[in-house]
Amino acid sequence: MEKTYLLDTNIVSEFVKKLPNDRVLDIYFARKNLCAISAITWQELTRGVNRMPEGQRRIKIQNFIDSLAENMEILPYDKFSAQICGEIQARAEKEGKSLPSYDSQIAATAISRGMVLVTHNTADFEDIKETAFLRLEDWFSA
Repeated sequence: MEKTYLLDTNIVSEFVKKLPNDRVLDIYFARKNLCAISAITWQELTRGVNRMPEGQRRIKIQNFIDSLAENMEILPYDKFSAQICGEIQARAEKEGKSLPSYDSQIAATAISRGMVLVTHNTADFEDIKETAFLRLEDWFSA
């Protein structure tokens, strides 16, 4: 099945919070077969858990990440995504703006596959949305 939604790291992180946002969870469970994450989000999750101190919270999050790897498609950051990312970043630099590398790569992955990027940090992607074919959704306010 073709994936429609690319989940940003802040959406995936919601799943392991002590008090996750019910709206985000409801929308995810209704659309979970249409969701994927990027290799960049996978990198951010892996980095985050490996920076945590030993303990029950780290074990819980590591178990979640292991489960995520088995149950959600992880899309590669490929040549086409990299090309789009380079074009987006160059355009922003010409306008005197700089874009965070990870956000640019995640956005480029969504654009290259015609997916909707789901994030709670829509402001971080507004410059990209204005100059590229990026579609955004915030399930916190959906």
